[in-house]
Amino acid sequence: MQTVLALLSDNEFHSGEDLGAAMGITRAAVWKKLKKLESIGVTVHSVKGRGYRLPTPIELLSESALRDGGVPDSVQLQLAFETESTNNDAKHYISQGGQLPALFSVERQTKGRGRRGRQWESGVAKNLTLSFAWCFENGPSVVEGLSLAVGVAVARVLKKAGIPNPDLKWPNDIQVDGQKICGILLEMVADQDVCHVVIGIGLNVEMDEAFMASVDQPWTDLVSRLENRPSRNLILAELTQELVEVCKLFEEGHGMKHFQHHWQAYDVLFNQSITVSTVNKQRQGIARGIDEKGALLIEENGEISALHGGEISVRRN
Repeated sequence: MQTVLALLSDNEFHSGEDLGAAMGITRAAVWKKLKKLESIGVTVHSVKGRGYRLPTPIELLSESALRDGGVPDSVQLQLAFETESTNNDAKHYISQGGQLPALFSVERQTKGRGRRGRQWESGVAKNLTLSFAWCFENGPSVVEGLSLAVGVAVARVLKKAGIPNPDLKWPNDIQVDGQKICGILLEMVADQDVCHVVIGIGLNVEMDEAFMASVDQPWTDLVSRLENRPSRNLILAELTQELVEVCKLFEEGHGMKHFQHHWQAYDVLFNQSITVSTVNKQRQGIARGIDEKGALLIEENGEISALHGGEISVRRN
């Protein structure tokens, strides 16, 4: 499917005969491939006498484009058309002793999930679904607050892309004007000496309304926020460079303390009245930023306490 999608990516008409010749298959086989594309959510326009085309141009991920965009040679690139979960792919790669750091990204993720087990739809060649794997030689103690630092990295990339006001909502949602544009999910594979971390990121570049019909929270994407369509390869390359720098700083022991003030510059909850919900209870207070470990500070009746991650939901009142 990736080959026929690449041939159609220019948004021009291509005859079934030309597509078949390019792929070395019959026109009937081309038709089957196009139907398969449609079955996974890709719209293909068919006009008699002219051929087939996509309604808008698409940009497939490319190793050469990512390297040209600045992804260091030290980062192993693992690109694919489709997978169930890039985080699972990264964990399998780690278990097989694969060289790190490594970046995993796909055009379509079929069983992606976000925080608290929520499913995350990625569409096909529309958004960015990625996992970045890093080995922290100093063990798990150095990674406290890492997910918040990753939020800062994403916010920086969004700002560079032309989003003037990205917000961070504790612990790891990235929003624009109260609408979610990106989610982060970290998973650790640790032993006594080293800690492997998989940083999963889902960034909305161009969401499909049909895919988002079941989403129960406000959302947005880059295409609807920017005048010009952003390059997926460039965004991914810049994000990878940011992640490399974040992980280096944590590996060197600088940790969340280094990112605390950077994070609070984007903090959408700061000094807001909030409700914090856990499995057993709700509590209300005023958000007072984060501490050096990335815990949320909440003021209740003049007392400030620190809340750490886990099964916690936070919303503004």
